[in-house]
Amino acid sequence: MLTPEMTQLFNAIIGLLSAHPSLALFIVFVVAMGEALLIVGLFVPSTTVLVGAGTLIGVGELPFWPIFLATVAGCVAGDALSYWVGWRYNERIRQVWPFSKYPLVLTQGEAFFHRYGAMSIFIVRFIPGAKAVVPAIAAMAGMPAFKFTLINIASAFVWSGVHILPAIALGRGIRVAHLADPRLMVLLALVAVVLVLAWFATRLAYFIVLPRLDRGRHVLVARLASNPAQWARLSVRVLENRDGLFVTFVLGLLALLALRVFVYVIAALLLAPGLLRSDQAISAFAQNLRDETVTHWMSAITMLGDGRVLVPILVMLIGLFAARRQWGVVGIVIAAAIASAGFEPMLTALLFRLPPGHGPLDTSGGQMTAIGNVAHATVVYGLLSLFLARAVPRSYRVAVYLATVLLIALIAVSRIYLLAHWPSDVLAGVTFGAALVLITAFLLHGRGVQVPRRGLAALVAITALGVIPTHLILGYPRAQQAYAIATPVVELARADWLAGGWHDQAPARILLDGDYGEPMILQSDRPLSDLVQPLVKAGWTLSTASQLDSLLGAILPTTEGLAPHSPWPLTHVGRTPVATLLQPVPGAPASRYALRLWDSGVVITDGTKRHPLLLASVAGEKLDPVTLGWSLLEPLDLDDAQTAAIRAAVAQALDVPDPGQGPLLAPR
Repeated sequence: MLTPEMTQLFNAIIGLLSAHPSLALFIVFVVAMGEALLIVGLFVPSTTVLVGAGTLIGVGELPFWPIFLATVAGCVAGDALSYWVGWRYNERIRQVWPFSKYPLVLTQGEAFFHRYGAMSIFIVRFIPGAKAVVPAIAAMAGMPAFKFTLINIASAFVWSGVHILPAIALGRGIRVAHLADPRLMVLLALVAVVLVLAWFATRLAYFIVLPRLDRGRHVLVARLASNPAQWARLSVRVLENRDGLFVTFVLGLLALLALRVFVYVIAALLLAPGLLRSDQAISAFAQNLRDETVTHWMSAITMLGDGRVLVPILVMLIGLFAARRQWGVVGIVIAAAIASAGFEPMLTALLFRLPPGHGPLDTSGGQMTAIGNVAHATVVYGLLSLFLARAVPRSYRVAVYLATVLLIALIAVSRIYLLAHWPSDVLAGVTFGAALVLITAFLLHGRGVQVPRRGLAALVAITALGVIPTHLILGYPRAQQAYAIATPVVELARADWLAGGWHDQAPARILLDGDYGEPMILQSDRPLSDLVQPLVKAGWTLSTASQLDSLLGAILPTTEGLAPHSPWPLTHVGRTPVATLLQPVPGAPASRYALRLWDSGVVITDGTKRHPLLLASVAGEKLDPVTLGWSLLEPLDLDDAQTAAIRAAVAQALDVPDPGQGPLLAPR
């Protein structure tokens, strides 16, 4: 959950970079140069930093040309310095760490340079790590400095554009989302920080930690080899991975770790109220970010974890090995399936609480959330990945495992997003399922399992082309209804509304985080057409743009005028407007007013008649020139006098009195 302190910290960083653009220029220059430097470039995460800089350009906090040129200059300087080092020290580089310990890095770089020649300077620019050594190798191979410089500068411009330009579009998207929910930009920034740290930790582990651990393993084996004790001989067999003992040991260790996390979650739910409060906070935050389009996609993703998909996969998987009479594998798979099926009843005996979308967060009673689907999905897809990894070439195994982890993660996130499960329930289900998969891998390792490759290919094809599409087609309407965003309707008598009930309606557009946007200037129980037609006659233009058109129009630059441009994709309490009308600002051809009509969620009753109460807000928009005839749509702040003038014009068009303050009332 994003706290006010986190928001303030992020805003302070943005404010610092905005107030001191030279600091941002220095950062991108140093980072771009650092990744191109010999040795240093193996550890500098320039891609993520430059994408972040491009994103800040997109949200309007940094200038484009200075940042772009500073990035180009950093690239050129880094490669030039690496070239100079290769020219100055030549073969002595091989005696310097890390090349003295890992000569393969230079060997691979030399092979790459000899294969592609001068163009390797351009190509390698887009290969992290390798671009830190190839410029030096080019100098060692005698490549002319003038030729190197030309390719260096050209590749720097292309590389900088590839990193920064798409990030500017991302920044525009964040700016659009920021208008609907200011916390979203902070959330994305935190995600970017986590990705940078994960990238750096991975590189650090790959180049430093893992090699040191491997050397330590060999040292330990050498010391234990002279020890005649039984435990020492067994340790040597494990460390040398004889008969696959080391892999078996790691699988067992990971299974115990997953079970420990699962037990910790259950114990925390039973004994510590803090995790219950965390569940409530995370679920409330997910509900605040609900969007109709995302909900449709999440509903489809969560259906991949339904029994109508998982059971056929499991049955076909068991059938494949039963047909080959591999009864040991069949027994292990069935045992894992039974254990995952017993997961939900087991937790039902321990915890009793309603899912987040059906009641308050407590453990006093009610029906346990059906979290078994998450555990089932983890087990079934995990087992399938184990056998697929054995069937594909070794170089593709990591891709199989990563795809499986991504699929399970998406299903888990969809359960939380759709308020089907509490986050702790999802974590418990995933860890329990992961433990079962790891135990299965532990039991199958070294058994010489014969994987039916053609059968597995047929299973994947049937699942992807038959089982999943059929389930989506037949079950999606039910899932869409079950997971639809709840929009409770409040009834209000017409007499009570006119007598003062209008005071209780939203005074302004409500953002997703509960803050207020522009004020509401109108309340009416008239039919939508009875509001739109008089306003069109008064000079307003009804926009026919879809929400997707509005989103793309807010992100992408345009060379057209303002008139054909789609309005901003704003929301009120998560709802899109039922109609948007546009009108130019007098004396400002690049600006316009946008009058949006909203469904309030309130129904005005008059005897047996029921009419939805519509609200109207007005905002300003303008085209802001960027460069070379391109412009971006930006919000235009309206002062009180402008808002009052628009309210008076709307009152005249609808033939209702203007109170001067507060919203207009336009009853039927």
